[in-house]
Amino acid sequence: MSWVKKLFQTILEKLCQTMPEHRLTVSFTEGEASKIYGTRERLSQWHDMVYRGVLGVPSAGDLKKAIIDIIDMSDKLYMLYVPPFKVSKVVLAYQELEKIISDLKSKGGLVAWFRLDSLYTSTSLDEFKKIVSWDWTDHLRYEIDMFDCENFAFYFASRVARMFGINTVGIVLDYSSGHAYNLVVVKDDQGARWMLYEPQSDELFTYEQRNQSLYSMKQYVLLM
Repeated sequence: MSWVKKLFQTILEKLCQTMPEHRLTVSFTEGEASKIYGTRERLSQWHDMVYRGVLGVPSAGDLKKAIIDIIDMSDKLYMLYVPPFKVSKVVLAYQELEKIISDLKSKGGLVAWFRLDSLYTSTSLDEFKKIVSWDWTDHLRYEIDMFDCENFAFYFASRVARMFGINTVGIVLDYSSGHAYNLVVVKDDQGARWMLYEPQSDELFTYEQRNQSLYSMKQYVLLM
C-alpha cells in the first residue's frame, strides 16, 4: 500500500502548487477522474469492512478531497493489515503438545482433538498480548449464522497464522455452552501452557478464570 500513498502524495503536491485558491486547475480526463473516485469508493468499502461506518464516502464532486481520502485510507488500511512489529517464534516440542492435550483430557469434556499441522510454532505470553492489542478481529460486526462466534474464532486463528507465523491458536467448538472461541498455547520462560481467548472481546484468561456459562468445556472439540 505504500506505493499508493507515494503516488497520490506526488499528485497532491502538484495539485496544491496549482491551487493557490483551492481551485483545481490541473486537468484530468473524465476516465482518470472516474478511476480516482472509483478507487476512493473501493478503499472506503474495504475500510468499512473493518470499522463499519467510521469513514463515510464524501460527495464525488471534489477531486482534491477524493485524492486526500485515498491517501488517508491507504495509510490506515496499511497499518491495519501490516503489523508494525514482529514477534519471536519458538517451536513447540511434541512432548509439550502432548502434555497440553493430556491436561485438557484430565479436566474432562474434550471429545476429540483434530490435529491440523505437523509442526507447531508459538510465542511468549507477552508477545501474544501485543498481537491481541494490534489485531482488529474484535471490531468486526457479529451477524447471526453468517459471521458469528465460530467465524470470529476461525478468523482470528487464521490472521495470527498468516500475519505472524504462529499456528498455536486453536478453535474450541463448545457444544455444552453453544459457543466457539480460541484456545491459545504460549511458550516462554514459564514453559508451554494454554489459555482461553475470546476473539469478540479480546479477553484472555485461564481455565480457572473462565465464565462457565460461556466457556463450559463439558463437551467440546478442539481444532489446532
